[in-house]
Amino acid sequence: MDGTIGSKGLVKKTELVRIITDALISLGFNGIAADLENQSGVNLLDPTIKHFLDLAERKEWHNCITLLQEEGLQVRDEKVARFLLLEQTFLDFLKDDNLDDALNTLQEEMTPLGVKRRRLEKLPSKFVFPDSGEERFIEVMRKLQKVFPPAAIVPEGRLVRLLEESLYHQMRDCDYHNAPDTDMSLCFDHCCWKSKIPSKAVQTLVGHTDEVWFLKFSNNGKYLASSSKDNTAIIWEINAEGGEFSMKHKLEGHEKPVVEVSWSPDDQQVITCGESEVIKRWDVGSGQCVQTCGRDDVGSISCGWLHDGSGIIGAMADRRIYLWNLDGTEIEHEQGQRGQKISDVAMTSDGKWIVSVGREQNEISLFDRVTRGETVIQVEGMVTSFSLSRDDKYLLVNLITQEIHVWMIDGRREPRRVYKFSGHKRSRFVIRSCFGGYDENFIASGSEDSQVYIWHTDFERGPCCVLPGHGGAVNCVSWNPTDIHMLASASDDRTIRIWGLDLE
Repeated sequence: MDGTIGSKGLVKKTELVRIITDALISLGFNGIAADLENQSGVNLLDPTIKHFLDLAERKEWHNCITLLQEEGLQVRDEKVARFLLLEQTFLDFLKDDNLDDALNTLQEEMTPLGVKRRRLEKLPSKFVFPDSGEERFIEVMRKLQKVFPPAAIVPEGRLVRLLEESLYHQMRDCDYHNAPDTDMSLCFDHCCWKSKIPSKAVQTLVGHTDEVWFLKFSNNGKYLASSSKDNTAIIWEINAEGGEFSMKHKLEGHEKPVVEVSWSPDDQQVITCGESEVIKRWDVGSGQCVQTCGRDDVGSISCGWLHDGSGIIGAMADRRIYLWNLDGTEIEHEQGQRGQKISDVAMTSDGKWIVSVGREQNEISLFDRVTRGETVIQVEGMVTSFSLSRDDKYLLVNLITQEIHVWMIDGRREPRRVYKFSGHKRSRFVIRSCFGGYDENFIASGSEDSQVYIWHTDFERGPCCVLPGHGGAVNCVSWNPTDIHMLASASDDRTIRIWGLDLE
């Protein structure tokens, strides 16, 4: 069965039949695989190679060596192949306490081959510490298959791997891919249209009387908290049946604009940060203020929760970071006074890192609460805000240069910048961005031109979506963590827009 198949003439018929045969065997259809071999005349394995592997399965190492020498099997490196077989002979002798033959095999047959010298040096230790028989046998069978050229033995699961790679590349090439991997199909080429991105304003929330500066979905996606220049914050609740938001509580009590809202890990409480004022803790169920944190002589700049919800973290105007228990007592924190005013602060979900940025200098601080060490990232411009990915591996940084950078901070290596995005507008205000969508593969950002910008993280060439509609600068965006098709934006026009799918 010579020749090729397919419009481009790249797929050889014999290779395709062998790969299909291997796939049928892996699925348990051995009979059908045998019929395919008989009808096509194409064997999955050359008969001599099959005989060799059968001998190896029966641990007839000497016969394998004889076959290798007499039949002239095509292998990548004959000496390496013989070494592997002799090594098993050596180990079997040890297992049977035949020390003389084991030593003779090592000295007279393996050493003269001149290969695998490091492995050879370790083998004498097997006289004292022999290998586990079953684990060794599985490993040697895997190695023996690799001594043959790639075309001689179809790698296990080859068809599945080729199909997975095809689906993966289709997914990676899709600008709007915002669907679970389970939606991928072999039956048709994959393509997500713009309709998979939240791009239609499905609701406008009105409740604030001045510019809306910040908003954040709850961890369970059922609530949305917003804060405003009008000195208030609002908790919005989604209706389970209609899918629309309504005001649950208006949180009043601050004397200055509320610059930030943060949800507790269990979504039972929120904290609000007044601009150069105090941090307040609120009960979501009742809407009542249950605690006020701060210092008499120092105002707050930014706030967040300790990773387990047991306390509050605050960046203050004296260039220090403070930690409080929920009873109001201050927690000792060894990170010293910063050289510049702090504009944003957060703690990673494992409680290990405190991340903060300075307002005047171009740097991000990662303070390790375990080692008390500090890693400082130097960036290309003044940082205006940041946000963490849900797995804490990535840091999304907004810069005064109208760029958004993504840094990898997984802790296993030095932080490094992995992506850079631009296209949105920022000249005077603090503009906030967020990760979102399926597997957080998208980045959304506000913009001073009254629009929301969305990028796919795999494509730095430009935004894949630009959403007009607001009547003023978009200060902040938040992607629902449990609904990949819901996005919210906060604007100077005093409104919040909820964006959903445009199915028309």
